[in-house]
Amino acid sequence: MRWPLHHIGKPVLAGLALLVAWILWAAICAGAGGQPLALTSPYVAAPVGLGVGVAAGSFVATRSSAPVVPLALMTLTGALIVGVMWTDGPAKNPLGYANANAALAVQLIGLSGLALLSQVGKRRILLALSAIGAFAVIVINSSRAGIVVAIPLLVVVAVSAWRPTRRQRVAVIAGMAGLAVSTLAAAVIVSLAARDEWPNWATTAFDSARRSLWHDAWQIWSTHLVFGVGPGNFERLSALGHDSDTAAAHSSVLQVGAETGTVGVVLLGLTVVAGLLWAGRGRPAYAVVGAAAWTALLVHSLVDHLVDFPAIVVAGGMVIGWAGATTRESEELDIPQREGPVAHRRG
Repeated sequence: MRWPLHHIGKPVLAGLALLVAWILWAAICAGAGGQPLALTSPYVAAPVGLGVGVAAGSFVATRSSAPVVPLALMTLTGALIVGVMWTDGPAKNPLGYANANAALAVQLIGLSGLALLSQVGKRRILLALSAIGAFAVIVINSSRAGIVVAIPLLVVVAVSAWRPTRRQRVAVIAGMAGLAVSTLAAAVIVSLAARDEWPNWATTAFDSARRSLWHDAWQIWSTHLVFGVGPGNFERLSALGHDSDTAAAHSSVLQVGAETGTVGVVLLGLTVVAGLLWAGRGRPAYAVVGAAAWTALLVHSLVDHLVDFPAIVVAGGMVIGWAGATTRESEELDIPQREGPVAHRRG
């Protein structure tokens, strides 16, 4: 008798196990903190959203050459532009936080880049406009972090669309570079949080709200190494954590460390690696774009607590899901339309 899930595949089962482990650990930490884990908690919504995004991206990959794909991406980009332009005040629509809008736009650049590798003709012009429009969204939202991570991604998308690589070595290098950049960025943020005095470059780059939130998170994490203080408890222990206008200006790694301890941070790190590995399953050009977009999200989340926004997590999951699923595409896609199978001639 075969196991009912044998056809799913070990990578999928491993990914699901990791997401479930993250939720279970968050539930344990919540119990240790004296309260149950709410189903609406980001520690539930983010893993579920990531899984949904990967599944959705895998589905889109099988239809990536359809005419509806560029139209859908153009529509989403237009909706982001309209949402920002029609909003007064700092809480920009549609997500209610300017940096969150920017992070979603960054992932739209990644999705547009993946679609550029599958589409032909005039549709590629629409996709290029979608990527440019998404970058305009980032600029309109005045997101410095968004601009910093979007520019390298745009370069990767442009180069991949112009001359897509077929070398697996390039995809491996892209994944390793993404991991190195993410690890280095996380180390810098954590080291800043542990310091009482910041260097001049840091005080120029980051505002006082982040400095306060990050320092509070480090103090909590360092005194609750294993379990943290439980999901949702950081806001009551931090001077600025209860203020919704400043709480989002947090750091994913520090928030996770403060609320779910070192084990939670390890699970977050494994999720980072899993995302890069998943994107790397795809064909090289797609894997490079997927790794670049995933890395952009990770680095941005280190200075803005973006996992609180399900739309961003789903979009990030779609990017790596789409990139990874291209390994199942037919090799006929590599043959230009003017070429076809050569009939066998009888001698």
